[in-house]
Amino acid sequence: MSRARLHRGFSLLEMLVSLALLGILMVTLNTFLFSMSELWGGGRDQRLFDQHSRAATALVRRAFAEATLGPGASGVGLKDVDNGAGTTEPRLGFLLPDAGRLADWPEAPLPDVDFTMFVEEGRGLVFQWQSRLELERDITDRHETVISPFVTGLKFEYYDPELKEWTIEDEPVQEAASTAWRKPARVHLVFERGSLKTTKVLDLPIKRSGATAP
Repeated sequence: MSRARLHRGFSLLEMLVSLALLGILMVTLNTFLFSMSELWGGGRDQRLFDQHSRAATALVRRAFAEATLGPGASGVGLKDVDNGAGTTEPRLGFLLPDAGRLADWPEAPLPDVDFTMFVEEGRGLVFQWQSRLELERDITDRHETVISPFVTGLKFEYYDPELKEWTIEDEPVQEAASTAWRKPARVHLVFERGSLKTTKVLDLPIKRSGATAP
């Protein structure tokens, strides 16, 4: 091959072919990137919804676990609570020695905080709380913290040892021939936002005599 041919450069035809190939490559790359960003953006609501439901469930699970810590802990159970409408309703309740970030106190934080948990339409999952040391405890409104506005349902799961089967109830179940409420083994939190929906299941920790951990 002569030295002249090595240094003659690209012909016009070769340059056109190269530009055409480069154009095809760029179009293919742009189409791929656009498709990936579209898929990623299209799943954004689902990802945020999943993150929120996991975080809210973890917060409730941690509060339940803390309610079983220490020899004086009472654990989590069902009790009748004044619902503000002149009647009572069964709610899951527990006592925490320190409310931590679950409470936004109007004044200085207080210890020994009673919590109850309920779901209210339009508000979501709510923790209602009040310290046992508040002076006007019996006549003042209880404080409330909305845990998640996307919780639309709270279900109760029980195990029947005689039938050896699990049942999921929309309302708490009373003990046979008693007015006492039967403690569920698990609770189900139903999260909904538009077309997005998921259910998170929490085991209720058992408080054992003398235990210092759930």
